[in-house]
Amino acid sequence: MSELKIVEAGNLLTPQQAADFLGIKLSTIYSLCMRKTIPFCKIGRLNRFRIQDLNKWIESHIQGEA
Repeated sequence: MSELKIVEAGNLLTPQQAADFLGIKLSTIYSLCMRKTIPFCKIGRLNRFRIQDLNKWIESHIQGEA
């Protein structure tokens, strides 16, 4: 099953896809995971990210709103 089909079927992203989605470097994704500051799930030894969790995380980090 290709990565795109996984995203379409279960809204799970690989670390690279999550980095692209957030517009940050892959190394930053790994750093955020190690510090447990970004929501992710472990599937075996693999980190995966749900799109809805990333969107909530983005919303919780918006600064400067009244």
